[in-house]
Amino acid sequence: MLTLAERSRIQSPGQPGQPVRPVAMQESTAPTGAMPRGQAGASQHIAHFEVVEGVNGRPSGLYWCDVTIDKDGQESAAPPIWICSPLHVAANTRDGHGSEWGRLLEWKDRDGRQHSWAMPAELLAGTGEELRAALLREGLAITSNQRDRRRLLDYISQAQPGISVRAVRHTGWHGTAFVFPDHTLGDTPDEPIRYQAAYAEGMRLGKAGTLDGWRMRVAMPCVGNSRLVLALSAGFAAPTLGLLDAEGGGFHFRGGSSAGKTTALKAAASIWGPPEFVRTWRATDNALEGVAALHSDLLLCLDEMSELPPKVAGATAYMLANGSGKGRARRDGSARPPARWRVLFCSTGEVGLSDLIAEAGGRARAGQDVRFIDIPADPGLGLGLFERLPEGMTPGAFADSLKDLAAAHHGHAGPAFVSRLVDDFEPVRNALRSARDVIAGRVIPADTVGQVRRVAQRFALVGAAGELATEFGLTGWPEGEAERAATVCFQAWLTARGTSGAAEPTAMLAQVRRFLEAHGDSRFTPWDGDATERPTINRAGFRKTTADGHEYFVLRGAFQNELCSGFDHRAVASVLIKAGALATDGDGGATRTERLPGLGNARCYRILPKIWQPEDA
Repeated sequence: MLTLAERSRIQSPGQPGQPVRPVAMQESTAPTGAMPRGQAGASQHIAHFEVVEGVNGRPSGLYWCDVTIDKDGQESAAPPIWICSPLHVAANTRDGHGSEWGRLLEWKDRDGRQHSWAMPAELLAGTGEELRAALLREGLAITSNQRDRRRLLDYISQAQPGISVRAVRHTGWHGTAFVFPDHTLGDTPDEPIRYQAAYAEGMRLGKAGTLDGWRMRVAMPCVGNSRLVLALSAGFAAPTLGLLDAEGGGFHFRGGSSAGKTTALKAAASIWGPPEFVRTWRATDNALEGVAALHSDLLLCLDEMSELPPKVAGATAYMLANGSGKGRARRDGSARPPARWRVLFCSTGEVGLSDLIAEAGGRARAGQDVRFIDIPADPGLGLGLFERLPEGMTPGAFADSLKDLAAAHHGHAGPAFVSRLVDDFEPVRNALRSARDVIAGRVIPADTVGQVRRVAQRFALVGAAGELATEFGLTGWPEGEAERAATVCFQAWLTARGTSGAAEPTAMLAQVRRFLEAHGDSRFTPWDGDATERPTINRAGFRKTTADGHEYFVLRGAFQNELCSGFDHRAVASVLIKAGALATDGDGGATRTERLPGLGNARCYRILPKIWQPEDA
């Protein structure tokens, strides 16, 4: 198949084997003052750019061919000036609204590897340093002469390639076409579609080894290991989000440093590319926006969450799952559309999201917990992340072997999976939706609330995608393996969560208990205490011993501002009443008038001993 650059060059008048000098380039790409001098129509020479690739022994490259005039007024061709290695402006780019214009650039690096970049035209503003830096990073050789290298901007900005493509700001599904960073699969009936970004480098979707090698040496040894199979299934599930219009989110494998979490991440990454496909959480939220847009409808692998600053942990995780970046202004003050994406991510770390948020003095919200699913990495069999090892292997040896084999065989399964999705778009979408709903129906407990149902749906989708990949012949797993892994991991998450009900009531009860555990003796004055005893500093209330245990008479300020910190105190009181842990007044109100020692009659919250009973008791 011809590249866009090749099709563009076919449309120009240049002959095979000759330098590429389109007429449009000769007429429009010469800067002012560099066009032929003298009377109109009398010149034999026209200043122009020329792309040469191995012609007449001349070094390959983009040349500026100027015109000189001697002292007698005679024009002649000046010696060509080398600007950069061969660079082709293959097409104009713009979005579906006629905005976000750019250029599709194509070139080869010093190793002969083909590069393609849909470059935003805004990079042509100013001196062009950012543009040149991006091209240099991707292997384009550019002259060091300060005056000559400025002509690169003239060449790119004034080229008229004759082809237009539609630029999009995120990868993944656009209609029935699937856009990768460097190519597109599927039908685009109106015009070609390309991903456009402000940088040439980005995600590496390289290939190594073979699909058969990956299936036999990476995927099949994972059988029997629920966390590994779930991670790989998530790699296949990522491009199915768009098919089913599913919300973004991800899975976080939490556990000790030697549990094998990074192994699972690299195995999942091998579906799409080399080990470098795995990124770390160590990035600003602005940088992570670009990374997310680059991985829309693709798996995003993020290692070691502890590197994420605690103060931004909650907002960053929510931003990733929510699929929308910050709103920003253009130079003229008008609003720039925020970056958007739809991403499924796999993450690892010794701590969880709620731990990081708590470290910064915050508290994880239920929406964050549902989008950012925290899975214990260790199933508890004494094998780290693993449940089943190849014969004769230790957990460490298996982890090292899997990482080495993933580095040797990668990048085949993901594109092959997407190709099948594109080829059978509607049938596959219907089959996936049905399989997801069936699996979810099997794992969701009868008393489940909406939050848990949403999580179960995500596990079910991952299981369904893994089963579909198996049906496509990509994994070599036995039928039902991906569903089994999704079910096991869902149950592990549910067990760690502690309830199939809503998360907020559980968190509220837990917070009240923690406060009473921490301050029950120091900040609650004994009801029958001796007045000569040590006074209570920063008193939160009174503690009364009964036959059933301790009752706590909590002063209103302490209850509302401390015990309920981060929650609506009315909601906390309601949860306590429902649990039978808060005595109400005669009208069912949350506060009661009690005669408190040394204070007389005062309204307070009377917490009963039932606060310590399990929620399902």
